Amino acid sequence: MKKKTKTILFVFIIIGVVILNFTYKNKNEETKTKQRKQNNLAIMIKGDSGEYVSSNEIPKGNYVLNEEKTICENGGKVVSYNNSTGQIGFSFLGSDRCSLYFDKIIDTQKPVIKNLNVSGTTVTATLTDDQGLSGYGFSTSKSTEPTSWTSISGKTYNLSTTIKQDRVYYLWVKDSTGNVIISDVLDARLEGWKTILINNGNGAATVDAAKAYIEGKTTSTTPNFSTVATTNEGMYSAQDDLGTSYYFRGAVDNNWLKYGKYTKDMYNCNNGTISATDTGNSCTKIASSGDDIYWRIIRINGDGSIRMIYSGITPPTESTKVIKTEDTSLGNSPFNANRDKAEYVGYMYTIGEQHGTSKSSDIKTYLDNWYANYTDLNKTGTKITDQIYCNDRTASTSDVAYSTTNYTTLTIWNSTGTEYYYGASGRIAKDNNPMLTCAVDSDRFTVNKINGKGNSSLTYPIGLITIDEVEMAGNNWSERNTSYYLLTMNDWLGSPNYFRSGVSAAYGFYADNSGFLDLGPVSADFEVHPVVSLSSKAKLSGNGTYSNPYTVS
Repeated sequence: MKKKTKTILFVFIIIGVVILNFTYKNKNEETKTKQRKQNNLAIMIKGDSGEYVSSNEIPKGNYVLNEEKTICENGGKVVSYNNSTGQIGFSFLGSDRCSLYFDKIIDTQKPVIKNLNVSGTTVTATLTDDQGLSGYGFSTSKSTEPTSWTSISGKTYNLSTTIKQDRVYYLWVKDSTGNVIISDVLDARLEGWKTILINNGNGAATVDAAKAYIEGKTTSTTPNFSTVATTNEGMYSAQDDLGTSYYFRGAVDNNWLKYGKYTKDMYNCNNGTISATDTGNSCTKIASSGDDIYWRIIRINGDGSIRMIYSGITPPTESTKVIKTEDTSLGNSPFNANRDKAEYVGYMYTIGEQHGTSKSSDIKTYLDNWYANYTDLNKTGTKITDQIYCNDRTASTSDVAYSTTNYTTLTIWNSTGTEYYYGASGRIAKDNNPMLTCAVDSDRFTVNKINGKGNSSLTYPIGLITIDEVEMAGNNWSERNTSYYLLTMNDWLGSPNYFRSGVSAAYGFYADNSGFLDLGPVSADFEVHPVVSLSSKAKLSGNGTYSNPYTVS
């Protein structure tokens, strides 16, 4: 009996020891990853000479744990090292003393910036580094560090943050070893058309506020197209084929823009012939290679592109800030050398068709030659974009006020035997009622379709101003205006007037040098003012004044 009792007691003792041991082990396992007290650590840091030097602090920053040299006396192990916080994680049983060795990281690899994008005020990017990221910041300079840094960690960081608008920035990114990379320029400035609207929005701080102000000025009675605009009336709004357009009117002095250069000398010779040299045939030098090109902004098109008309190579001055009559054209050219058929009113035409586009007019050939061969406007990286240039050839056989039923595509067409009045004649000469929409798609001259509109007949995105645009800018059919910004010399407009069958002569509109709108036979030799449109994505500097014209970034 005593032997049996002893055996039972021994078993209970064994079980108790096992339980106690298990409990102790689990308790000590809880010390895993806990930071050890530094009096149980020997901290050795490799110096620049290659020797390890004792330290009282676990290093932070550009260091890595040397796992081969690191050792714990009782078999414990170091399971983690955070070089940002200086924390060490251990796994051990009972007590232990560890000797930790740290090497300085030699890292020359800069962080990487991928998928960098700025949309409005939002910047997004993917940041990576093989050793680990530490921060990013923004500076307006590529040589001056950001005034503040945002701390980040990890080897990959998906950046999404906001910045102030209307500035240029550089993104700076640094890694845990101190390497820094600087991004290409981030242009957070407003698109140019937005800048123009704000500058003409009566102190508006936002684009929407500027639009509201400008559109609020535009009513059924304002502007008054029955009278000329002799003061600076600012901007008004109207619908064109692509949306809401905003146009300048009156004695405007803040619609100057400088963009593009001549790539060779240019002479205007012999009734519209362009040459790079003086041929001796009554040639006038228009420009020299390297000359800057100045423009006047006509309007912001419905798609946000900026429509502008050529204004020569000489910069505006105090005396020419509103009206510049010298050095504003490319020289002289007929609209079409032939005038004895109705089709010759066309910017492009096909004999026997009202809206044909198989042949180029003489003035289109002139403009294409200038654009392609004498300027950098068509070169790689150009900000000139495709746009609709209206050559309204809807017609009526009667001299009546304009409507889409009175002026239309006729079912019977006669090149010579019928008198035709074209759409602009009914709108301007009869009603003083200009419009920016173009009635027939075949008369919307474009290089390609724009939002499904356009005849895709042009080789280059260049055209002429319409008489509708001239009247909206401040002139009208019945009065002379010598005070508005488009007063230049005798220049062709892109709008047909009529075909007079009795004398077999096609007529187009032109603006003369005394401030009148008039008509002339298409064979007449008038001045040429090209019209192009600047991309809606183009960013502008300046404020449009003569001393600080807009320039394209």
